[in-house]
Amino acid sequence: MLERENPQRTRRHEYRYLFTAKHHGGDKNAAQWLSELSPNDEFAVFEGADEMDLSDEAGNLFGALSDGQDSLRFLGTLQEQIAKFPCAPQGAPWHGYPVWPLTDEKHRPSRQVFDKMVQGGLITQSMRRRLMKGDHV
Repeated sequence: MLERENPQRTRRHEYRYLFTAKHHGGDKNAAQWLSELSPNDEFAVFEGADEMDLSDEAGNLFGALSDGQDSLRFLGTLQEQIAKFPCAPQGAPWHGYPVWPLTDEKHRPSRQVFDKMVQGGLITQSMRRRLMKGDHV
């Protein structure tokens, strides 16, 4: 996959989004999006993160896709259900990659992010508890 910018911007902040080769098979040591996810699905994760302001204290965004009641879709090749979109410099396009749940807690979103996911209706309190522990929902 070649890097390409999504033609659509997010509705809330008009953020630009870049589909990166690194997270689509270009770097086997980097987190990888599932090949079954369409570019529209990937952008929908980012759009939802911006729409619900699922940000941490550093301005990074986190997102997920609902898969019915009490479930989230798998986004990454290691069964990650939450993606991280590192805060981009002003005017630059954002990019993202699947991060959680994994056994390495350094990738876990903050409690604040999980609380915003509950408030936005993306996850329930019971899902929040499971995800905070590093379990799948």
